[in-house]
Amino acid sequence: MAFWNSKSKETYVETETVVAPAPRNASPAIAVVTPSPKPAATVVAPGAVVSGSLSSPGDVHIEGIVIGDVRCDTLVVGKNGEVKGNVISEIATIRGRVSGDVRARMIQLATSGSIDGDLTHAILIIEEGGQFEGRSKRSADPLAGPSIETTHIEEKADTERPAKKAKAAAVKTQTPAPAEAKAPVASEEEPRSSLADALGDAFAENA
Repeated sequence: MAFWNSKSKETYVETETVVAPAPRNASPAIAVVTPSPKPAATVVAPGAVVSGSLSSPGDVHIEGIVIGDVRCDTLVVGKNGEVKGNVISEIATIRGRVSGDVRARMIQLATSGSIDGDLTHAILIIEEGGQFEGRSKRSADPLAGPSIETTHIEEKADTERPAKKAKAAAVKTQTPAPAEAKAPVASEEEPRSSLADALGDAFAENA
């Protein structure tokens, strides 16, 4: 009886990775960027009075009164609103009253609005009936001027300088105190007696 050595046959299959080309009409991938939420608008309600500077990264809508400077992205002053101070914003729509300078890329003065101050702008729109008293200057970048804080510091320094000068002048013009009257100093020479005077006169005659 014969025994045959049976060996298992191993089969090797070579594989090749093939990358299929993208379709010609396929649109390119677009990254979706979610915009950051815009800050909520700041509203000064009718009848409200804000004393001090107001600064906001978003929009500001004023229907009350703000006694101070305002800096924001978009400013809207309503018909009954009033700002007693300077304004710096990208867009300023004035339907009420502003007593101060306004710096914005676009200023729109409505029919019911009034501005008492200088304007620095790239675009200026004045509707019929809008009241404006001051100077108007067109600038390619009206927001490139000094900030509100710097303006306040300069104004404070200007107001303090004359006071310091006046104080220095007052100190300089002070008259010196009168010197104390000195008592007359008695002569150190001893008084001569009448006998010495008589002897002196006798010696003078004999001489």
